[in-house]
Amino acid sequence: MAGEIAQISGLPTDVVLRALLDVVDDAVTVVDAAGTVVAWNRAAAALYGIPAEDIVGRPITDFFALESLAVHSVLTTGAHIDHAYHRPRPDVHVLISAAPVRDERGAIVGAIAVERDMTVLVRMGEENARYLAKAQGDVLQTQTVDRALQALSAPTGSRHALVVGARGTGKRTIAEASHRLLGLDGPFLSVRAEPGAAALMDAALFGADGSLLLSPDARRAGWLERAASGTLLLQDAHLMPSAVQAKLARAVEEHRFRPLGGQRDLPLRCRVIATAPEVDAVDPALARVLPVVEIPPMAERRDESLPLFHFWLARFSKERGIILPRVSEEAAGLIQTYPWPGNVAEIVQAARRAAALAEHDVQPEHLPEAVQALHLQPARRRVPLAHQSRELERARILEALEEARGNKSRAAQLLGISRAALYYKLRQYGLDDVTRSRRPASRG
Repeated sequence: MAGEIAQISGLPTDVVLRALLDVVDDAVTVVDAAGTVVAWNRAAAALYGIPAEDIVGRPITDFFALESLAVHSVLTTGAHIDHAYHRPRPDVHVLISAAPVRDERGAIVGAIAVERDMTVLVRMGEENARYLAKAQGDVLQTQTVDRALQALSAPTGSRHALVVGARGTGKRTIAEASHRLLGLDGPFLSVRAEPGAAALMDAALFGADGSLLLSPDARRAGWLERAASGTLLLQDAHLMPSAVQAKLARAVEEHRFRPLGGQRDLPLRCRVIATAPEVDAVDPALARVLPVVEIPPMAERRDESLPLFHFWLARFSKERGIILPRVSEEAAGLIQTYPWPGNVAEIVQAARRAAALAEHDVQPEHLPEAVQALHLQPARRRVPLAHQSRELERARILEALEEARGNKSRAAQLLGISRAALYYKLRQYGLDDVTRSRRPASRG
């Protein structure tokens, strides 16, 4: 590439490369096959406090421990590293990409590493999370939670809502927190909708009267009535038959409902919060009357992963009667870097594990193996983060297909994505043949 640039522009290659190294904001290190530093840009000098004139021409091991050097790993194994969390010094946290430099015959003649400084973000995130975990009790305030709570806890206007987001994004936790903030008199009743006969779900939600029961005078209260003046959290509302969803929409709109088989209407006193993976999954009538609150997946709000981890760590530590462990900077860096494909539910389990294993400080070994895998150690199997994330997603898709017995609509619901998105993922990961093989044989 450098030779092509020089040929096109007429500029000497070394001049172009020197200018390129000094204009990028990330730290760049280049070593030869013996580990001698041959290039060290301004960003690297600023990050480590080592001037180029002091390090260029000298072995990099004069300045860094061998086991912490990504370029040494690349020289030894020839493996690429892609945006992995790395801690080259106790007080420095970076995201690093590194690759070998090969000659025309393919032999490794050096290595190059590009590092993005994450130290300030890690420290700020850790301190902010510690403050939040200690000061806010039962309600954690992150940007996403704040927006959702404002929408769900407004003193005026409709308090009903449709909360959409992938499985495990914290929809139930946010709904329960809004119930406490509003100080409602009634209970917080959480139920999960199930697909099935419309009459059964109708009776469960609205109740049943009269001839449908054993006695003409008997009646059975449904979820809406049992929630009284509190909150009914209707999880997976999209799984209910469309007729029941449409009836719920009318109840919300008219502030009353009629039990199945009943002769008179009952007032709708409770607040209804329905959840679904996406707006398009629910019946249009229900989507029209319920204001939508969207909870994005953790992969889109990684800056909130550490505060959430601290919050649950504090809760589980309190349950166990132990002092809140400190999260080490190294563990904090991993928590902020990991994409958390299982969303908040996965963070909750990670915090539960850490509370059980850590005595004083939460270290990388106290985190789940998938999170630990981001830690750059020569003895560990090195898998680029991007590839690891793809493998995790592929595994989750296969797991959902297995649970759904090959039913793609059901698998898409389990994954919290649309069916079209699932088809795209199946093609992306080459799983079309797998899904065809899972289909039951036709009956002859």
